[in-house]
Amino acid sequence: MSKPATAKLSAEDRAIFGGIADFLIPKTAKMPAATEVGVAAAGIDDVLKFRPDLIEDFHRGLEKAKGLSGAKGAELLFESDKEAFGAVSLAASGAYYMSPVVRKIIGYPGQESLTYDNHETPDYLTNGMLERVARRGPTYKPTPK
Repeated sequence: MSKPATAKLSAEDRAIFGGIADFLIPKTAKMPAATEVGVAAAGIDDVLKFRPDLIEDFHRGLEKAKGLSGAKGAELLFESDKEAFGAVSLAASGAYYMSPVVRKIIGYPGQESLTYDNHETPDYLTNGMLERVARRGPTYKPTPK
């Protein structure tokens, strides 16, 4: 039976999720593993807060993966419950890329509020970026008659 949508994650739930997340997002030479950036701690709490539609499938996935290694749990969910696998893997990747550590490594500052002045000439018109395209001319095939 799945947990109610408001259920908090237990330490066991977090450990199960962390194992699956580390299997899906392992450490590489340049990137940390999922649990190294806190996906099973505050990261998953944030994801489930922002995406309450994942909660039911997420909890069902953790319940099915109970007692299994991260790899075995992920494989079981992938083979037997695509919705639960989708919720757990989306939660893992979402929490991972919301981490300030990961965002810094990949050079993503997050959403920025950019101002737009419709009276100002856009940079792409003055920086030479389009010169090659203009010199090349139109490239299309006429519609057959």
